[in-house]
Amino acid sequence: MGGYLDRTHYGVLGPVAYRAYVPHGIAGWDPVIGTATAGRVKAAGDRIAAMAARLPSHRSLRWCLNRSEGIASSDVEGISTTLRSLSLLESLRASHDPERRRRDTQALGAARLTARAGEIGRRTGEPVGLSDLLGMHQRLFEATSVPFEPGRLRSDDIWIGPAGATPTEALYVAPPADRVGPLVGDLMEFASARDLMHPLLKAAVAHLQFETIHPFPDGNGRVGRALIHCVLQRNWPDAPPIPLSAAIAENKQAYYQSLRPYQTYTGDSDSPIRDACAEAAAGYIADAAEVACDYTQAIALAVADMHAQWDQLGLRPHSAAAAVLEAMETMPAAGVAYLCDTTGRSPNAVRRGLRTLTAEGAIAETRDDHTGRRAFEAPVLLHIVDHRQELLRRCWQERQSGTNSSPGELLAQWRRDVAPSTPPEQEPLRCSHVGERSDTRCTLPAGHRPPHRYT
Repeated sequence: MGGYLDRTHYGVLGPVAYRAYVPHGIAGWDPVIGTATAGRVKAAGDRIAAMAARLPSHRSLRWCLNRSEGIASSDVEGISTTLRSLSLLESLRASHDPERRRRDTQALGAARLTARAGEIGRRTGEPVGLSDLLGMHQRLFEATSVPFEPGRLRSDDIWIGPAGATPTEALYVAPPADRVGPLVGDLMEFASARDLMHPLLKAAVAHLQFETIHPFPDGNGRVGRALIHCVLQRNWPDAPPIPLSAAIAENKQAYYQSLRPYQTYTGDSDSPIRDACAEAAAGYIADAAEVACDYTQAIALAVADMHAQWDQLGLRPHSAAAAVLEAMETMPAAGVAYLCDTTGRSPNAVRRGLRTLTAEGAIAETRDDHTGRRAFEAPVLLHIVDHRQELLRRCWQERQSGTNSSPGELLAQWRRDVAPSTPPEQEPLRCSHVGERSDTRCTLPAGHRPPHRYT
């Protein structure tokens, strides 16, 4: 259709007329974009396709990329948390502040959503269907309490704007609910088609159409960004899940502006103006992909450095300390009970391993702020996700200025950017002994004479 429908909103002041936007279908559409934008799309796509060969095979890297994507995609929607908080939610299994638990559970759902989108994309022999999209929405809201049924298309009209805004005050009013089903079917046909369109352009157009349809009561931004990964994985199944949402989160206004022309276009389906509206979104997604690749290559060096330091510890392959490090590759903030369950080792063996690792500086001991329970952290993995903003901003600045620093230079500058301005005061070394019954570390200085003290 590519135009507006007249609608009526029945509010407290009575009926008010408004207009809802309905886009053209995109099945069979091959938008023609300018030479410069096509070059940006191709360059970004080439980097994504080649990324797997450029990265180390550490599973901790892919895991951090997935968590970074999930946390950042939630952050775009105003749901902010950290990898540390998310890991403690998963590993301590303790009661937390309800608001913190809500944020963490939704961010964890977004990470699982991204992983599920990649799985669907790698199923290259089958089309992407409505059931896949509904399943992605369900995955996002697993273990959450929401006032709607996840995995169902919306049955009401929806609009985007400030909290409490009516459709007449909205920034954008999505298609009426009765138009959603046919539009989603058309979108799935487009995403599944085998054609000559560049995969990154296809992913950008699919995302653009999804956000324009806004087919769910909530979660549209997160599912729509996961759809990009789904389309890319159909063409580059070996490529790592570069954190596009992390790049988008650091340049949000430009992201929203890139969607706007398409969501206000009225005209014929074959108009060059419609192509130009799609080009605006494709150009932004290409730039965000480049930034995400810059970030990925820089943190890959940090992860490789961390593993090299771990290798230098000379741990026996089957020791408890080695098992603990392996577990913390994908849970960089964890409690003793979780590490026992994951490694299959006894509490005493895990504690001995933890004492070895903390003494060597491979991990750090800390406590959960909300529960007070003891936890252990792999600082590098937490750092590259929870301090990603500084590195991503620098990547955007270089992209926009035409600068081209190497991954090593970006990493070195980022480490300087996030280093504390003054060195922290050094606390006296504490005894590393942990009480067998209390599971509490001795409070006396290291090297003290017996007995130990725990309070």
